[in-house]
Amino acid sequence: MSDKKYTEEELYQLLFEKAEEIEKVPGVREINSDPRLPNYEVFKECFGNFRKSEKLNDLVQEFSLLNKMNGCYCLDCPKNHEKCKLNPLTCKSKYTEEELKPYFELFDTIVF
Repeated sequence: MSDKKYTEEELYQLLFEKAEEIEKVPGVREINSDPRLPNYEVFKECFGNFRKSEKLNDLVQEFSLLNKMNGCYCLDCPKNHEKCKLNPLTCKSKYTEEELKPYFELFDTIVF
């Protein structure tokens, strides 16, 4: 993107939309590879360390949990999840919301 100046709210919204798209807290690679987003350094300058930022606390909690749920999905996969290089989002897209429901409703009762 250009040298446009962004407000904190605009940057938060962009980050939230990216997190929704990839179902996890975006990192440097995800942000810098997306032409719709400003450089990672713009976000870092505004928010600091994502995981330590008070401003991003809710976003980090929500999408970290979703990423853990996706990891549980992979653990139950009949494929060898150690060797499988598929993105869980690709696999999940093959199932209906109803078929995936147990991974998200029962997640809080799963002991790690």
